Parts: sequence; C-alpha cells; structure tokens
Amino acid sequence: MNAEYAQLTNKISFSMPMWLVGKKMNEGYVAVSAAKNHFSIHFSDEEFLNHLSEGLPNCKKGKRCINIKYGDEKSLYAVEESISDFLKIYRTEGNSSL
Repeated sequence: MNAEYAQLTNKISFSMPMWLVGKKMNEGYVAVSAAKNHFSIHFSDEEFLNHLSEGLPNCKKGKRCINIKYGDEKSLYAVEESISDFLKIYRTEGNSSL
C-alpha cells in the first residue's frame, strides 16, 4: 500500500494498519487485519463494500470488510484492483455515492 499509494496517510488503529484518504477516518480509509483462517480488507464505505462483495462469491463479507481465505489469490487480486476505484470515488466526491 505504501509503495502504490504513497499519498495516503498510514497509521495503526484498532491494532491494524490503516491508510487514510484524508486526515481523519471519516474522510475514508482502507485497512487490513488478520485472523486464523483468513485476512480482511476493510473499507470505510459500506455501499462500496456491498458492491465489491457481489463479485467475490468465495469471500464472506463482514462489517465494512471482505474476508479472504489464505491462498485465495484470485479474490485478493480483485480486491487489490478495487482499491484504486475506491480512492477515485473518495478523491472526486469526498465520500461515496455508488
């Protein structure tokens, strides 16, 4: 994330790495957390996440996150590709309205 999106502000919040679109969490964020059988990519926008989860049948959706099983490279790649779409929405609108 730091290499690809150097313009984002990174911080640790709720014991997980987080990248802020603006200066505060309510201006948009992407975060990562790990569990025993999966890891999660968190987005600040529930509507964006709902739209994203429709194309990821192998993943479960949590509250503002997509849970990806370890080894599921296809889903990981799809989520990685969606990060730039998420950032475009927040940069142009300040918040999402999909």
